[in-house]
Amino acid sequence: MRQLRDQRGSVLLAVLFLAGLLGIFAAAASSVMNAAADSSRSFAEGIRGDAAMHSAIEYLVARTGSGLKDAVGTALVDVGPIKVILSVHDEAGRIDLNKAPPELIAGIFQQVGVSAETSRMYAARIVDWRDDDDDISPNGGAERGAYRAAGRVDGPRNGPFLSVAELTLVLGLPSRAAAAVAPYVTVASGRDKVNPLQADPPVLRAMPGMTQERMLDLLEARKKPGVDLASLISRLGPVQDYVTDEAGLAVRFEGRVLLAPNIARRYEAVVAVVEGDNLPYRILAWDANPPGRVQAPPQ
Repeated sequence: MRQLRDQRGSVLLAVLFLAGLLGIFAAAASSVMNAAADSSRSFAEGIRGDAAMHSAIEYLVARTGSGLKDAVGTALVDVGPIKVILSVHDEAGRIDLNKAPPELIAGIFQQVGVSAETSRMYAARIVDWRDDDDDISPNGGAERGAYRAAGRVDGPRNGPFLSVAELTLVLGLPSRAAAAVAPYVTVASGRDKVNPLQADPPVLRAMPGMTQERMLDLLEARKKPGVDLASLISRLGPVQDYVTDEAGLAVRFEGRVLLAPNIARRYEAVVAVVEGDNLPYRILAWDANPPGRVQAPPQ
């Protein structure tokens, strides 16, 4: 009888153990299914967001045509039930890695916390990456020999940057520093100077000769409608050497796509309209998760 009771107890323990395992498996399966459902939902939202952003860009390009560079401002575009809030910025508001002088490039690295000496080195190496010679720039530049000594056979390009992401290929330039300046630089403005009406405060502060007083005066003046840019530039003293009233060769669309009341996605796209091109516009860069940037001066 006792043996029978022991057997029943063992069976009961085995059943309870199996029940526990089944519970664990069920919970794990439920978690995996929920994760899969969330991933599928996020993927579907991404497709809808991409399509809405593309549609909104096409709509504005169709409205402005080759005058897209004059379409700076904000617009609300309805794409079916989805609303897209677009801000259009002249790409000349950023520092062009392919055109800007080294002191302007060094300035933006300083604005994100890099020391002055290291910033000058980064700028020299950026110039050596983009130029077509093997002459080493002062302040710590790096040409072919330095890359080979570091075991690198992929640089320098000796040609223009194709994207801002290419900064991480520059010898000795860490990805963290590249990511920090990414919101303020471009490869698509085609200008060696910056349009001060479009530039964010860190870009303005990066300009040699820019004082806090000059920057605040500029920021206040550009709020006024119909501001005379030539007059504004004339008040900037030595900063004049780094600013221009010319538009860039591309514009940047910053989009907030409202898929549902509590679901929104952010995008940035650099777009150019080339006269005589066989395409109505070209997307030069696309970012479905753009980095944030400072748009106001420090208090």
